[in-house]
Amino acid sequence: MKKILLIMSSLLFVAGCSETKTECPAVQPERAVRFTGSGASATRTAFGAEDTAISIAWTADDEIGIFGRGAVAGDNYPYAATPDRKEPSRCAFAPAGVEKVFAWGLGEQHFYAVCPYDEDAAGAPEEYPVSLPAVQEQSEPGSAEHLAAYSVMKAAPVSRVFSDEVPAGIDFMFHNLFSIVEIRLKMDASSSLDVPVRQIRLVSTAADLAIPAGTVDLTAPIAADYAELPVTALTGSRDVILSLPGTPSVTRSGFQSFYLTVAPGAHPEGALSLEVTAIDNSICTVPLPAATFKSNRNYRRDVTLRLEEFEAAEPFAATTVATTCKAGEPIRFSLTGLAETVDFYSGEMFHEWAYAKQDRLAYPDILFSFKSQLQGGTQLKCVSVKVSSDFNGTCDEENILKATWTDITGRFTLPTKIWTSNDGPTKAGRYEEPGRMTPSGEASLAPYYSDNNRLYVALFYHIDAYDAKVANIRTGVWFTDIRADRVENDSRTVLYSQMGDTNAAQAAITIVNGSNILTSSSTKSDWGANCKTQDAGLDINAWRFWCDQKIAVPFDAWAVMPCMERNPQNFGPDKPEVVKRAGDAMPAEYSYVFAEPGTYTVTLVGTSQSLTGAVEIVREFVVTVTL
Repeated sequence: MKKILLIMSSLLFVAGCSETKTECPAVQPERAVRFTGSGASATRTAFGAEDTAISIAWTADDEIGIFGRGAVAGDNYPYAATPDRKEPSRCAFAPAGVEKVFAWGLGEQHFYAVCPYDEDAAGAPEEYPVSLPAVQEQSEPGSAEHLAAYSVMKAAPVSRVFSDEVPAGIDFMFHNLFSIVEIRLKMDASSSLDVPVRQIRLVSTAADLAIPAGTVDLTAPIAADYAELPVTALTGSRDVILSLPGTPSVTRSGFQSFYLTVAPGAHPEGALSLEVTAIDNSICTVPLPAATFKSNRNYRRDVTLRLEEFEAAEPFAATTVATTCKAGEPIRFSLTGLAETVDFYSGEMFHEWAYAKQDRLAYPDILFSFKSQLQGGTQLKCVSVKVSSDFNGTCDEENILKATWTDITGRFTLPTKIWTSNDGPTKAGRYEEPGRMTPSGEASLAPYYSDNNRLYVALFYHIDAYDAKVANIRTGVWFTDIRADRVENDSRTVLYSQMGDTNAAQAAITIVNGSNILTSSSTKSDWGANCKTQDAGLDINAWRFWCDQKIAVPFDAWAVMPCMERNPQNFGPDKPEVVKRAGDAMPAEYSYVFAEPGTYTVTLVGTSQSLTGAVEIVREFVVTVTL
């Protein structure tokens, strides 16, 4: 719709011409037809009491379309409004451009006008296109600003025989084709709460309330006692919906006004009803008294709502006829009821309902391994592997014993043969002889981490006191290739390794001998000298658990690895497939295609608003996908 504010300064008026002509001869301004109109407000409606006429108002950005028939003809010429400064109900209209100007000449002339001007309107004035939509929008309670968008005004036709003695002034009297209905709502005083409202719907079983497509005869006269202006409905609607962005609340404290624009018509007793939809989609239906809506009139109805009269909407539900499907083929879910939004979680990685409201943390795996051999003596099971998530990191006997340690020895392979030949700790033969060093195998430490994501591994050595009857001579244990790796997907990173630089290896692993080592043994657990393999020339930084062959009291020692932290990667909450957004129509069905076989927990989540807050309805299905 075109609206132009015309600033009158110096304007050459041109003679009236048909719209098919491209050139028009210039005429003097005094021969231009002067148009005025009655009316007053930005909405072009000033509300009075029930059944009163609508007052017309004008602003500088209003435009009208004028049709001329007779001595000078023209179709839908745009004229811009210039309201009187002191009395805006009076208005002068000036051409919006120099191409279309009515200039009077001798003879009979007829003029017809409509507001607002529509530059796309075509055809004869007897069938001028008009529309009153069935869905209207009000920004907030009490506001009437939206009514201007739905107002169409027709002027009473004006006929004049021009002569040199008769001035060329035309005064239009405009009338609104439609009616304004003001619905004033409040909650009953006994209601326990105020009710946020989504929309208001006025329904009739007797006559149309909206005209999505129609025409008006601009040439028809307006009778003094008119009820309906000459509008012909091409399509009609028996209801008008007023949407309310922001869900304003109907309160218990007082009435609030909601305005609808409706078509003229008679609605006998029992035909009219009002439906108020709350934020939870529950509906309160109130019958209204009989009414005959007339053009250019206002109507007011006060309605008090009761909380118990709101009928709950059908809740959201989802079903499926099958919970098995093939990869690459769709599985379908039927949706019923009402929900503001609907989300679909397939159960695949990064699309799980379990992670919809919490961050998905991807923890790396930590793999631990070593090689060991038993040397001398008779005590086979003198080594165990333990882990602790609460050890404070101070590597002495007192703090080690304070911590909680979990024995995970069973996850590793330990040597079962005691070697008696001794090549000495600095000779590579001790480590290179086949079968001499027993690989433990890799074991995951992930199950033993707690919320602090810190873990210590300790190798524990225990030797029983010597008993001459069983000749349980101590057994020593040699270790090489202690290693911890961080594994993320296909990536592997060494956290620490015993092999390589001697100083680095010895700094990483702390050997702690028990306090009784000073009284029960002259030798202790410690690092051996560095040596190299004969073939590959690799550094071997070996160390041993050790004590005297025949000790008088039991002996313990520990080798504590450095703290292994596993910092997770944060992917944030999982994301769903959006089935329905707020404001969209509720779909009857949703289908999804799984690419890979497997078993998935599929979740459909419908979110609705209740009178006291948001509500989620969750429907889960275990779906088996086959090849």
